[in-house]
Amino acid sequence: MLEVDNFTQNIIEKFPVFIYKTAFFWRWLLLCVLLFYSITQIEAKTDNSKPAQQAESSRFLELWKQARERKLAQHPYWLKLLHFYSFGESVGQWSFKSDVVSAGFFLSANGKTDPEAELKATLKALLSPSVNNPDQDARCKFIARFNWLRSKLDFPEMPKRNCPLFERWANLEDSTGISIIFVSAYLKNPASTFGHLLVKFNSRNRLLGHSLLRPTLNYGAIINPDDNPLVYALRGLFGGYSGSFTDERFYNFNHVYGENELRDMWEYPLNYSAVQQHRITYHAWELLQNVKFTYYFFLDNCAYRMAELLEMAWDDTSRINTSGAIWAIPVDVVFKLQKFRSATNGQSILGSPQLIPSRQRKLRQRVAQLSEMEQTQLKALINSVNHLDSGELRSVPEPSRARILDALLDYLQYVKKENQTLLQQKERNKLLLARSFLPIMENNSSADKPKPPTEGTPPMRFRFGAVVNELLGPAFEVGSWANYHDLLGTESGHLANAEVVTLDLRIQVRENSFEVTHFQLFNIQKYALNPTRISGDFEWSWRARAGWERANFGCLTCRQFRIAGGYGGSVSLAGKDLEYAFVDIFGETPKDSWSATTLGFAPHLGMTWSPLESWKIKLEGGWFKSLVGPKKEYFRSRFDQRLSISQDWDVRLEIERLESLEAKLALHYFW
Repeated sequence: MLEVDNFTQNIIEKFPVFIYKTAFFWRWLLLCVLLFYSITQIEAKTDNSKPAQQAESSRFLELWKQARERKLAQHPYWLKLLHFYSFGESVGQWSFKSDVVSAGFFLSANGKTDPEAELKATLKALLSPSVNNPDQDARCKFIARFNWLRSKLDFPEMPKRNCPLFERWANLEDSTGISIIFVSAYLKNPASTFGHLLVKFNSRNRLLGHSLLRPTLNYGAIINPDDNPLVYALRGLFGGYSGSFTDERFYNFNHVYGENELRDMWEYPLNYSAVQQHRITYHAWELLQNVKFTYYFFLDNCAYRMAELLEMAWDDTSRINTSGAIWAIPVDVVFKLQKFRSATNGQSILGSPQLIPSRQRKLRQRVAQLSEMEQTQLKALINSVNHLDSGELRSVPEPSRARILDALLDYLQYVKKENQTLLQQKERNKLLLARSFLPIMENNSSADKPKPPTEGTPPMRFRFGAVVNELLGPAFEVGSWANYHDLLGTESGHLANAEVVTLDLRIQVRENSFEVTHFQLFNIQKYALNPTRISGDFEWSWRARAGWERANFGCLTCRQFRIAGGYGGSVSLAGKDLEYAFVDIFGETPKDSWSATTLGFAPHLGMTWSPLESWKIKLEGGWFKSLVGPKKEYFRSRFDQRLSISQDWDVRLEIERLESLEAKLALHYFW
């Protein structure tokens, strides 16, 4: 018994060791099995992937062979998609390369300068779908490239790829077309002096169907808000800013331009085919992927880039932008679009425009429809909201009262402040409550409706005519300006009572001489009126100009640089006239002596009158007196007439006195 007990005791003592060693063995065995299985699977996958890689390589080589045979790397549309330009075709282009400065836009390291390398890299990326993020797949991110290449090459059958972000943004199934929106000039900001362009994607979708909710594309400079005006101007002129596309709902742009900056907008539907609309939409999506360009105020601006986008409709060499141009302005793009014809019906792709009036125009339209009695009541309400409860207003018939309150609501919206006081909010609520008990009145928005930009004169002008000078005799004059519109010109499609002229050059040719007599860098004038005659609807008139002119008309070579600007007031007494008074500050310096620089002031009186739409008269006189520098005191006057022959032609008679008299009869061609 004792031996058995010892044997049992020995087993009991060694049993845990046995269990531990056995478990250790099985753990190692299990680890070896798992390792063997993993290696086997990796080898199997490697062996299985070899045919897939070979098949993928075979597909790429076949597509690449087709692309080279069909010379797609040099195809105009491929170069459009990559924004490639040759030397001189675009500002800052000194070699054959893309305008895009964002590295992420290119799939090849050499894509910016080598369209063939970019084509090769694009084909490889299209055949290698991204599993993790479908929106970053090449077929989604570069959807315009994919769809065009698929139409040109014999792509193999590929699994369907959904692009959630693009599909939600483009909403192609409910698309009803594309519109271009011309935003009128805004003279308080140099970058908006010639207007602005937007592209709107229209839809019948129940969520995006309203015009204010539709996706709208904008292009602009990415500016530094801390830059002072001088730095801002220099960087804008010489490419110191990047430019990019952004998209927002249209109501954001309507708020900025129509409500805050008081700018009218004109929406033109574009009669593209469905295929052409899709091409534009595809490339717009590509440009929204944080793609940047170098921004130049005069050329690589909103007009140039929006026209470049709309050119994507055509897969040939068709261009809206002029190759080698030194400037691009928004209204010129609209005029050029007018010349393109639809392939289906032969009509212009530019549809009939619709006015989107500014808040100021809405107010003036409302007030213009009021009778004299109603305007009196409106002014009383503006002076005191307590007039709302007066017996005088309550005695007014309900339709008249409704029109008065509608005009008052428009006025309050026009003069609104960002942060209303509690009292102002209560007064507005009280006004809205009173209006809710009155009948709904139709607003005759056709009143004071301006003509669209495409019915005005084109922006550029060529001039030739005859000159008679009482001292120098006769001469022949030629000249041109870069843009845009002068005060004597027809106002159809332009800012009313305004002038924006740049690079106005005139040359007089005589038998023995050839002289530049006038080169104006800019002449910007804004004559503000108060047609409603109510407080809050008032602005000062202002103007500024600079350039080289003759010191007097008795000589040809006595050119001097003159800069002037001032403020004043203007009124219209009969509707088709404008009377104004200004006080200008001016500076003059002759070409050969800075020490002879003169600074002074110059009060002016003037008027314009348009007896007919095609006929306009302008009369202005000013007295100049120096305050600093050589003493000067002289009077300058001029009398001008314009007679329009057609939209593109007019005749002008100009008589001006500056120490001696000079008269000109000139023919103008606008293009």
